[in-house]
Amino acid sequence: MSSTLQAIWPQGLGRVRPDALSLIIVLIPFALASWVILRTIYLLWLHPLSKVPGPPLLAVTDIINQWRSNVTGTFTREASQLHNEFGPLVRIGPNRISVDGSVGYPQVYGLKARGVDGGYFDKVAGYLFLGDEHTLLAAPHELHRSMRRALGHAFSEQAVREQEGIVQKQVEMLMDQLTRRAKSGEVVDVVKWMNFLFFDIIGELTFAKSFASVETGTEHPFIRNFYETTLGSAYSRFLTTYPYLAIPFGILLGRKQVNKAIALGAENREMIAEMTRSRLELGEEPASGQRDFTTYMLKKTRQGEQSMSTRNILANSGILIGAGSETTSSAMSFFFYISSLNADRRQILQDEICSTFSDESSMNFTSCSQITYLQACIEETLRMFPPAAETPPRVSPGAEVGGKFIPQGTIIHVYPWATFRSPANFTDPDSFRPERWLPSTHPRYDTRYANDNLACVKPFSYGPRDCIGKNLAYNEMRLLICKVIFRFDYKLVAGQNMWHDSLNALIVWVKTPLKLQFTLRKK
Repeated sequence: MSSTLQAIWPQGLGRVRPDALSLIIVLIPFALASWVILRTIYLLWLHPLSKVPGPPLLAVTDIINQWRSNVTGTFTREASQLHNEFGPLVRIGPNRISVDGSVGYPQVYGLKARGVDGGYFDKVAGYLFLGDEHTLLAAPHELHRSMRRALGHAFSEQAVREQEGIVQKQVEMLMDQLTRRAKSGEVVDVVKWMNFLFFDIIGELTFAKSFASVETGTEHPFIRNFYETTLGSAYSRFLTTYPYLAIPFGILLGRKQVNKAIALGAENREMIAEMTRSRLELGEEPASGQRDFTTYMLKKTRQGEQSMSTRNILANSGILIGAGSETTSSAMSFFFYISSLNADRRQILQDEICSTFSDESSMNFTSCSQITYLQACIEETLRMFPPAAETPPRVSPGAEVGGKFIPQGTIIHVYPWATFRSPANFTDPDSFRPERWLPSTHPRYDTRYANDNLACVKPFSYGPRDCIGKNLAYNEMRLLICKVIFRFDYKLVAGQNMWHDSLNALIVWVKTPLKLQFTLRKK
């Protein structure tokens, strides 16, 4: 064997091999260092995005942005500071920019937003989760249009009126639960009960079956898992981008925590799939004359086909449940928080509600929509605390945005928090001022806010891909606020005044308990 090796081994190689290895050992780090230096020079001074201002460190690596967006959940607030420092366009990655919504919504998300060659600003497939391109959230242009058409009737004004009975029933059950706790003096975790309410509503509107959490006062497993699922999705986004960091990632966060979050996400997806299959077995109408979202997805087209394929129904059911509950739940949690901190504004709202209604029985979607100050309070809550902390990004087709050419393939983000809290867009941006939303004819209109850029506040996104359920959400919020403020007074429990300051965002806000004390109002 040794003689064979000697025959094929080049003469003298054994003698120089240590020197060669030494040279390689020296050259490899030199080559790596050279590559890093040359790449940094290119990214900072020669890259097409080098003219977009921003921190140099963010321009040379995506890992900081992705870590803070998907792991620590701090980038939403950091984006606000970056825009205040660098302006409406900020470079936040080698091939990634953040755009203030005053520019981004019309020029990137708008109906007529196109590239120089007519291309669309498409969503980033797989950004939210693997397979999201089969859902309303990230479907390609044509598929999205057909899905939106199929679901559009489920969110029409007529359909929302039909759905009001379900909303009224669930809100009444919540009112009963709050009344019992007001009488007993029990502290209420508003985050928990808002989750119960809006998950129950959307469950019944999607599957003709509630999660029954409001009625029973107990957390359905799907709701209990939801925020762990949010963590799991965020962790998966990071690990999909940086798979080679899986081991240190698991060590830093705890492998059990990471695996648990990802596993609970899979468990929730299976729960939704089973609920969807059970609902599909009932056909178009689950009961005589009863129509839910699935009814419209199952309706036949003129060609005799289902409006939406079974595969796409399965893919979108989870989206309807999550998007139709979590964002409204967050908005209402934020409303009760900020209205507790601004007792003077809440008193104005209470006076208007009580002067409009003599009892709760006359409160409905139509009557509650007539109170101008109520709508102003909701809009101001959504401005200060946008439920979706990040608008899912788009990919530039090669287009001018904010006066700069943004090359094809660049990922473009809009962070609502940064836009809605910008002093360039609003006077007193960090203060709760519903007056800024009132028409000039309203007696409480305040001219200090006349120049506020209200048009840039798009909490439900903007353009042909905006939230399909925003009409339903506004009606739900108005009805709930009217009933609660008519019947109760409430205040934050000690230690809750800085509640929102401690929250982080992984596209949606990861909320901790918000504890309020409710008392029956003296009439």
